[in-house]
Amino acid sequence: MPGARFLYAAVAATRVLDAAEGPVPLPDPVQPAALPRGNALRFEAVHFAWQPDRPAVFDGLTLDIPEQSRVAIIGPSGTGKSTLAALALKVVAPQRGRVLLGGADLATLAAADVRRRIGWLSQATHLFDDTIRGNLQLARPDAGDDALWAALDAARIGDTVRALPDGLDTWVGEAGTRFSGGQGRRLALARALLSPAPVLVLDEPCAGLDAETERDFYTTLNETAADRTIVLIVHRLTGSERLDRIWRLSAGRAVAAAG
Repeated sequence: MPGARFLYAAVAATRVLDAAEGPVPLPDPVQPAALPRGNALRFEAVHFAWQPDRPAVFDGLTLDIPEQSRVAIIGPSGTGKSTLAALALKVVAPQRGRVLLGGADLATLAAADVRRRIGWLSQATHLFDDTIRGNLQLARPDAGDDALWAALDAARIGDTVRALPDGLDTWVGEAGTRFSGGQGRRLALARALLSPAPVLVLDEPCAGLDAETERDFYTTLNETAADRTIVLIVHRLTGSERLDRIWRLSAGRAVAAAG
């Protein structure tokens, strides 16, 4: 499946832009730097507005997300949560300040390289009109059946897929219409877990799910991806999340919040 991972990254980036209201072209550097070894994220005195005549979303935002930490970014609608995801994925760039990955300024890196390191899961479960296998392999085209089943089991949907007559070759339908909202979210989580990206950004991943499904989702997340950095972007916390630190977005800045 040549180029599948880049297709998935491009779709993810487009959906971040759609969520953040307003695509802004961002060319790669002429000679991109090599990816650094580390995966810590740092937003350093970031100033950002989507348009010159619109209010600033961030006005000096600074926050650190250590490697292999689990961090929540919380705040009501309009405080810049999706914009933060767009900056981390190098969909847009700050007008002032820097976003760093492993100590390297994202401005010096190719967007495709950044998206190899940073995976994204949003509230809009995007499943393609393809098989379960095809949807999962968008994250890792060379993944064999053992790896696919391991990801599905980690996301607690493996038994559901095994019960289907066509198993991994079951057609999901456009936008995953064959599956319930919770099942679709778990398929998307399995794809995110299958990705080799060491950083996962989850942007309102449980929006629209009932309370029990939401708790089950976080239980699954808490038990998986232990060696990855998890950035959870939500408007509220349920108490089911396992977190190292919580940041609250307010007035264009990030403030450390009590756990």
